[in-house]
Amino acid sequence: MACQDRIFDNPFDPEISEVIFEVVNTIFTPSTIPLGLTWDGSTLWNVDGNSNTLYCLNRTNGAQIRALTSPLPSTTGIAYDGHDLWICSETTVEVYKINLLNGEIQKRLHLQRGSFTAIGYGQQALWLADLQSNTIHRVNPETGEIQFSFSNPGVRVDGMTFNGGSLWISDPTSLTIYELTPEGIVKRRFLSPGQSPRGLAFDGYYLWNVDGNQKIYQLRVIK
Repeated sequence: MACQDRIFDNPFDPEISEVIFEVVNTIFTPSTIPLGLTWDGSTLWNVDGNSNTLYCLNRTNGAQIRALTSPLPSTTGIAYDGHDLWICSETTVEVYKINLLNGEIQKRLHLQRGSFTAIGYGQQALWLADLQSNTIHRVNPETGEIQFSFSNPGVRVDGMTFNGGSLWISDPTSLTIYELTPEGIVKRRFLSPGQSPRGLAFDGYYLWNVDGNQKIYQLRVIK
């Protein structure tokens, strides 16, 4: 199913491209308020904003493999750095690195300010969406130093992932998914497959997007 098959147009931005991806598969998440999403090399992780639970899910059918209670209050975002998980929250300036098997805290980063709705990992850096300033920060994962920042092209970021060359973000207020350069320049944008796009993940080939409707869409970018 390509995105031009959707039954509604984007009322916020009619210039958004329509034929960017096709939906390869759709699975369901047990999260009642699905937020952040990441890929750990073999499984998907989804944050449940209702229970503050991190669900590890089978990519094929959405079956729950395990669940961890997040040690960070009101967790919003999750990212994988090749070994551990990173989580962020809207209610604290701390960012945690945790063990993906048992949830034990491996590291705490204390940023001076911010309300973080999404987190990604790429180019040996953390990428954090700050709702307070409507900016995206590149952060040193060892020191917590903000290396540089750029403005969010939309209103709110609820999902973020890095695929090596591009940073992808989702904006539920405009039903939009953006592809950005690491410097924050918009490369393209397109209409999301659902009506409340949240967490994003990249598995090396497919882009994944969890929606507020509890569906996780597996997307093949076709141009």
